[in-house]
Order: sequence, then structure tokens, then C-alpha cells
Amino acid sequence: MWVILDLMEGRYGKENSSNRGLNDPFRTLIGCVLSHRTRDENSSRAAQNLFEDVEGPGGILRMTQEELKTRIRCSGFYNQKARNIRAICQTLVEEHGGVVPSDRDALLDLHGVGPKTADIVLSHAFASPAIAVDVHVATVARRLGLVESDAGPERVKEVLERLVPPAEYRFVDNAFVRHGKEFCRTRNPRCSDCFINSMCEYFQQRGT
Repeated sequence: MWVILDLMEGRYGKENSSNRGLNDPFRTLIGCVLSHRTRDENSSRAAQNLFEDVEGPGGILRMTQEELKTRIRCSGFYNQKARNIRAICQTLVEEHGGVVPSDRDALLDLHGVGPKTADIVLSHAFASPAIAVDVHVATVARRLGLVESDAGPERVKEVLERLVPPAEYRFVDNAFVRHGKEFCRTRNPRCSDCFINSMCEYFQQRGT
């Protein structure tokens, strides 16, 4: 594992932990909701539209549903996302005093919030070490043979967080995502060009 991480660091660089700032928990949470099944540029534009003159869950709840949908339309699936965002805001106001909780179970209890979103909020907004397992992280971990080929996201998270110390969680998360996008794609992976293919179980089994 450490040889793989050293090679990934050489390829992708390593984030300087001293330069990491904490993101606003509410904007991080809603930003994750907007990012589901869309491109980064679309979710960023939707977040900019949404938060142009709004602060906190109370501001969103004061919007009409149509205005909320209009502001986030560019993120795609805006009807479902608008429903989820409003439900999240209602729960935050009614049960958490309008504040995003820093407890993983409490985050998972929010409507439409899954493990990946919860872990992103914990890591980026509360500096609580967590590996957020998305499709890229899971695919890379499975193909390298770090976890079983049929391991689910929670199993991938458990294994990766056991293999490295908490200080390395953000690096593993970021590096695996970048590797998944550049080489270890779910479809048509670039195995022959991959700089860690000699240590990849999937590549060895393919024999190419």
C-alpha cells in the first residue's frame, strides 16, 4: 500500500495539510447534494446561484419551491434535489438549531444524505478524518486488490481507513479519485498506461 501511495504522490502531488482551511458545513453539505449525478462545473454554478443572497437553512426555507428549483436547475435532477435540500433544511432547523451536525450518524439521518456526503462534510468542514468513498475510490481499491472485488462502499472505507493513519485519509481520498478519473475508469480503463499496473490485481488478471 505504501509503495502505491508513494507513486501516487509522485504523480499527483500531496496536499499540504497546513494550507487546508475548513469549509462552511452548510454550504459543503448542500454542495454535495447539488453534485449528485452532474459535472463539477454545473454543481458549482448551481451552488453559486443558490447562495448568491442566501445564508443558512432558514434562507432556503423562505424561498418558494419554484425559486429553489430555478436556482439549481443547471445541476440536473433539480426536482429531486430541491425536495432533498428543503427536507434537509427543515430537519436542521427543527432538530439541530439550524446548524449542521458534526456527528456521522446525525448526518446520515438527513434526507438524501449518504455515506459519501457525510464523510465529505466531516472531512472538509469539521476536519474529522474520513475517507469519502465514491465510485472512483471504490473502483481503484477493488482493482488493486486492497478489498474484495464485490466490496461495498462501507467495506472499502473500513479497509482503507485501517490501512493508513488518519493524517493520510484526505490524500488517499484525493489521489484515488484522481487516479480513477485518469486511469482506472469504470469503463475502458487505461491499464496499459497506468504507472501502478505492476501492483494491480485487476491488470494482472486481464493479462494485458
